Amino acid sequence: MNYVLWSVLLLGCSLYIFDNYTIGTKKFVIRDEAIPKSFDGFRILHLSDLHNSTDGKGNETIIRKVNELQPDLIFYTGDMVDRDTYRSDSFINLAKELAKAYPAYYIMGNHEDDLGLKEKKKLLEEIGNMGIRVLHNERVNLRREDGEISLYALNLEPKYGRNTYHKKTGELSLKKADIETLLGMKKEGFNILLSHNPLYFEAYADYGADLTFSGHLHGGLIRLPFVGGLLSPDRVFNPKYDRGLYMRNGSRIIVSPGMGGRRLRIFNRPMIYLAVLECDTQGESLTV
Repeated sequence: MNYVLWSVLLLGCSLYIFDNYTIGTKKFVIRDEAIPKSFDGFRILHLSDLHNSTDGKGNETIIRKVNELQPDLIFYTGDMVDRDTYRSDSFINLAKELAKAYPAYYIMGNHEDDLGLKEKKKLLEEIGNMGIRVLHNERVNLRREDGEISLYALNLEPKYGRNTYHKKTGELSLKKADIETLLGMKKEGFNILLSHNPLYFEAYADYGADLTFSGHLHGGLIRLPFVGGLLSPDRVFNPKYDRGLYMRNGSRIIVSPGMGGRRLRIFNRPMIYLAVLECDTQGESLTV
């Protein structure tokens, strides 16, 4: 009996350590006929919610995994630093190393938004000096040969993070019209949206985003079989979109469980995600 009990405890501890402290990688194949042929096979690396954590000396583990994946572009979707114990050295060192090889775009999360003005200015200047482009409620064009993809960056006011749902109606507080006010009408063609909070996926889909990249929820912090994530950082129970790939009316969202915040994770492995675009009129998006 004692042998069985100790074996179960040992297995549980091993799984806990593996899930919470070992960064994994996962690839998603995004197939859509609207993707320009020149972007067929284009590789987008998604990094989010580092919270200034470190994996290996100088984040060498993350750098090695990124180099193995060989992306064409990196998206940072916020909370790469931590507002409570503000330091940026771990993230800055990581981003500086990756910027030598890979172009990148960056949006702020709630932790960057909560920094003091001086700290925020310093952080954004350091990021910009690396050649990483910081986006704030704007659209830019990604061009490859004769093809073009529209990239949108949505930065929501703090009120949307505190009040995801209307207390009286239960509806999402963010609507398509709100996004159009911030970003303008979406363009024809394939559209990618960067937005830190995935809980508004319905609004992103209504707006017409073909593919959204988000983070923020840390995979639901604690994950249980057949249940998924239990709690988001902003105290939403059983969040609907907590990690992985989701689809709604032809729109897709990839939600990173993040790479940091590990003391608040249970059976919830930190991850690096890679999205590979494919111009395809028949196939469906899938996880590899």
